[in-house]
Amino acid sequence: MADDEAQAVDTADGSWMLWTTVGLVVIWICVLVISVFSPDLVSGSQQEHIPLPAFLTWLWALIGSVGYLWGMSKLRGTVDRKPIWTGLAIAVALIWVIAAALSLFLPQWETGSDPTQLPIGALMAPIGASALTALASVVAGMFGRRP
Repeated sequence: MADDEAQAVDTADGSWMLWTTVGLVVIWICVLVISVFSPDLVSGSQQEHIPLPAFLTWLWALIGSVGYLWGMSKLRGTVDRKPIWTGLAIAVALIWVIAAALSLFLPQWETGSDPTQLPIGALMAPIGASALTALASVVAGMFGRRP
């Protein structure tokens, strides 16, 4: 009987680590895609291209990753929480894939007579993804607590 319980805990820890890794890998693949393929900020009459989304997305992904790891750490331990950590990993993956799609495909906002092109989607989607990742992690942590 004790061996069966030890195997259940090992399986739970292995699953927890796998799903934590899946979520982190998806976050950082999406960051790489946003950084490489998102439109640049094009400023003023000289049309200088500044890869602002590439610079800022890393910061928001770091914040989102910390929130995600915090949420997953609250779920670690028993097999009973397996659906919750699986759901959190899938939710975070979907959040960041949608953020990457929005960053790449939303139109740019053009201002003034010297057209400055602002990639609003590429700047705002990672911020939203980071906030939603933190929110999903808090909610999952709340569901993981025993009543």
